Amino acid sequence: MAQDSPADPLLARLEALEMRVHELEDRAPSTPPSAPTSAPEGAESSRASDAVGSTDVADPFWALTALKEHEPSPGAVVFAGAIDVGLGHLEYQWGRPVEHLLAADWAEHAEPVAALGHPLRLAILRRLLDGEHTVAQIVDELELGSTGVAYHHLSALQSGGWATSPRRGSWSIPASRVVPLLAIITALEKG
Repeated sequence: MAQDSPADPLLARLEALEMRVHELEDRAPSTPPSAPTSAPEGAESSRASDAVGSTDVADPFWALTALKEHEPSPGAVVFAGAIDVGLGHLEYQWGRPVEHLLAADWAEHAEPVAALGHPLRLAILRRLLDGEHTVAQIVDELELGSTGVAYHHLSALQSGGWATSPRRGSWSIPASRVVPLLAIITALEKG
């Protein structure tokens, strides 16, 4: 795509970072990827008063303020996280300019979104945040009737990119999907 627009350098940087993330995902599962980006910024000004517990009393919307300074109108969307979960310490940041988001074919995201659309799948993912689990552990912890039920839902999660099987009979969340998953859960909160 050879366009001459101010967004081209930003898109090129984002594409390069996306390639780095994919390379990091291909590493051993014990190496959590970190995808630092100078994420595009400039989001809507809908602010939840309790969105993030910030110690910055002067600007409780420090992330939004920085976003708008970095990426002026029409803006961008970014999400990030630095977390400690059973899988270890993970850091991740991702963003896209609004032009890219509005021009994209959203239908390609149907399978990953649909994979999250079942309460049992979300319960499985919650368990996997604590670390790798065997199917037997998932069946026991969630009091499922059979391993077949667990495999059915794990297969859907795997197809959607939310779960992986690093060893036969053992399941985990790819480290690069943890912060995106938590960002989705956060976005679904009613505030």
